[in-house]
Amino acid sequence: MNLINYLAEIWGIAIVVISLALLINPKHLKAVFAKAEDEGIMFFGGMISLIVGIAMVLSYNVWTPSWPVVITLLGWGSLVKGLSVLFFPEATKKCVKKMENSSFTPYALVITLFVGLALTYLGFTA
Repeated sequence: MNLINYLAEIWGIAIVVISLALLINPKHLKAVFAKAEDEGIMFFGGMISLIVGIAMVLSYNVWTPSWPVVITLLGWGSLVKGLSVLFFPEATKKCVKKMENSSFTPYALVITLFVGLALTYLGFTA
């Protein structure tokens, strides 16, 4: 199996499951936003994002003008998110508050769901 297909399958399935869980059960989304106030949980999440980001960037960092660049962007996004949560927790809390109060969040989850479906499809078929 090709590494890009494997990573697309992992990211795709995870994104689909998480997006669906948050869309189907909005109380989970409220709980996630509420936990953003807990600095211990935020720090732990930042560590996980940092580790995933480093692993992704080291294993796949290919900038091509085709769909696999999405995997590279997800890796770098995870790395940047981890760093920002660890080093700038107050700014991260402000961003989370904006997302919590935004009426666009459910639409963003639908878009994310379709990205996950596309990655899953490409991972298994490309």
